Amino acid sequence: MTLLDELWQAPAERVVAFGVEGDLSLADLRSGALQLAARMNGAGAQRWAICLTDSYHFCQALLACALTGHQMILPGHQRPAALAALLAQGAFDGVLADEPADLSCPQLMIDELPTAAPRSFYQPGTGSLAPTITLYTSGSSGDPKPIGKVWQQLDTEVRVQCSLWGQCSHGARLYSSVSHQHIYGLLFRILLPLALGIPLARRQTDYPEQLQSDSGPWLLVSSPAFLSRLDPALQSSGCQLVLSSGGPLAWQDARQCAALLGQRPVEIYGSSETGGIGWRQREQEDQCWHAFPGMQLSSGADQLLTLISPFLPDNTPWLGSDRIALDEGGQQFRLLGRSDRIIKLEEKRISLDDVELRLLSLPWVNEVAVMPLERGGRKVLGVALVPSAEGQAEYDALGHGPFLQALRQRLRPWLEPVALPRSLRMFNTMPLTGAGKRDGVALRHSFACDITLPEDDA
Repeated sequence: MTLLDELWQAPAERVVAFGVEGDLSLADLRSGALQLAARMNGAGAQRWAICLTDSYHFCQALLACALTGHQMILPGHQRPAALAALLAQGAFDGVLADEPADLSCPQLMIDELPTAAPRSFYQPGTGSLAPTITLYTSGSSGDPKPIGKVWQQLDTEVRVQCSLWGQCSHGARLYSSVSHQHIYGLLFRILLPLALGIPLARRQTDYPEQLQSDSGPWLLVSSPAFLSRLDPALQSSGCQLVLSSGGPLAWQDARQCAALLGQRPVEIYGSSETGGIGWRQREQEDQCWHAFPGMQLSSGADQLLTLISPFLPDNTPWLGSDRIALDEGGQQFRLLGRSDRIIKLEEKRISLDDVELRLLSLPWVNEVAVMPLERGGRKVLGVALVPSAEGQAEYDALGHGPFLQALRQRLRPWLEPVALPRSLRMFNTMPLTGAGKRDGVALRHSFACDITLPEDDA
């Protein structure tokens, strides 16, 4: 019996979600899922892109896809041009959304469900509810990379996470500052509270101050960027557990979280491909990670992580791009850094190659190099650019700052705000090494005194 089978048979009065609209029960969730399933069956699509910000609506879509046997596609973000490109590639043929989009495929607005009593698609014992889910994330080529998940992978991981953190959840409600469109949010914002039987917040928690209104008990699924913004004057009680993932959590932010919320954050390490790999709850800065139960970790001379995991579809070893130092027992490790061109900015996985490809598609650009920079204690993207004749003319007419703003504006349909370059260097020719490769030292040096756009221009 899968988690969704158990959910379907749990007490109907159980509260599953909460928000300003009030509480919603499992009975409400099941009814809405059945209504949505009926509409999906008549829409002529089989692969549905889920473009929903409301977590309760997302749960309805999850159940509806399970009931109908339709595929659930998580595009990662909802930028119009990116969605149109995925549609053109055949990634999906229907959309479940909060708002209509300019796409040539069937679209269902989930807040327009009929109120008539739905017919049941499901009878206990007639087959497991186990939807197929595909997530899109940045690939090494820069193009969105599909990662398929069979339900058993997710079901297995959620049960492991419940065994580790379930004791903190009694009587609690769950808040989240991360999107459910990615693997971390899917597992911990959606599936974990459903499995634990606790209510989840419908809306994303964007500001730490929003937590002050709940005296608890509550859990927080969060990120390093959110925890770095905790106000020292924050007054909040009732926190039972803080989870953090998506990027490295600064030690000072971990300590501040413990001081303000009364809980040392549990850091989750993993990837879209593998799900969770390990966790730690630090009492000191350089504390090791613990592998999740069932993990088999190894590394070779190159120190690259090799993994056999119960959260993967089979026992084929998975080779990662992170370097690790593994202890003798094989169950504790330290992270030594990434080895590829996929980086984390504000906990979002960004392909530097993708940003470069988008820039090269513009008529103003002949050559380009994109790199991460440290500015004011945060990581941003800088772009070194060799302009075309048209680009040089625009640069001369607009000036440095307005030209960079114009570049960013043209990238917005494709890229999330955090991936938009904030610093610019113009070159007649790209600096190269003697081997004919980009001279990273020269490029990085050129940004030493460069102007960076302020936060308000994000």
